[in-house]
Amino acid sequence: MSPMSTPPLPPAPSPYRPPSSGGSRPPSAGPRLPWEERDRLGIAQAFVDTVKLLVSDPSDGFARLRKDGDLTSPMLFGIIVSWMAVLLGQLWNMLLANTMRGFFEGFEQIEGFEGFGQAFGPPGIVQLIGLLVFWPILYVIGIFIGSAVMHLCLLLVGATEKSETGFEGTLKVYAYSSISWLAVVLPFVGGLVMSIWNLVLAVLGFAAVHRTSPGRAFVATLIPLVLCCLCGLVLSVFFGAVLYQFMQQFGNMP
Repeated sequence: MSPMSTPPLPPAPSPYRPPSSGGSRPPSAGPRLPWEERDRLGIAQAFVDTVKLLVSDPSDGFARLRKDGDLTSPMLFGIIVSWMAVLLGQLWNMLLANTMRGFFEGFEQIEGFEGFGQAFGPPGIVQLIGLLVFWPILYVIGIFIGSAVMHLCLLLVGATEKSETGFEGTLKVYAYSSISWLAVVLPFVGGLVMSIWNLVLAVLGFAAVHRTSPGRAFVATLIPLVLCCLCGLVLSVFFGAVLYQFMQQFGNMP
């Protein structure tokens, strides 16, 4: 090297990258669920927008769920929606009970039907207040048990092989599917509509969150229903056999 040559420049420093936390995953790219942005939108606006999204396009709504460990947002949303549904359902029961009692009170003039209308009395106000007060606790217990059972069913059918969320994703879908409870406002058919709507939301939600096919998600959601039906059938046969034996013994008595 000659004395007049220019020395080589030092290598450029590498850009600083902050250390990533090992316990959490980054949020999902793209738009997020309005309820998860309630700090920016406000609770009321975020709640209304989330309800609209889950009703109009549930697949898009579930695809917007964050992939981190935030369980507060879905649990809070589920508590609010289910609490509103319980309140509306109890009000409907009170209204229908008063109507039915007024209708059947006309039969009390017939011999043997005295006090028949009192059997359709509305639920007590103390019972209603107690249910509304303790409902959040009951909901949290129920959603954890239900999510655990459903996640086990998803594991059995291999619906979580490509999942990035695991159990927390199942719980989030379970919580946001509580929007179907609002179907109780429909008289007489509210329970049926709620069950079908909840099943559809669960299938779409599990398919989006766990990155599985709707077919596997559908089979997983049917497993608890089939097991409940089988248990009900077994119990019916058992109690029927016990009742039959009792009637046989009663008939043989002198």
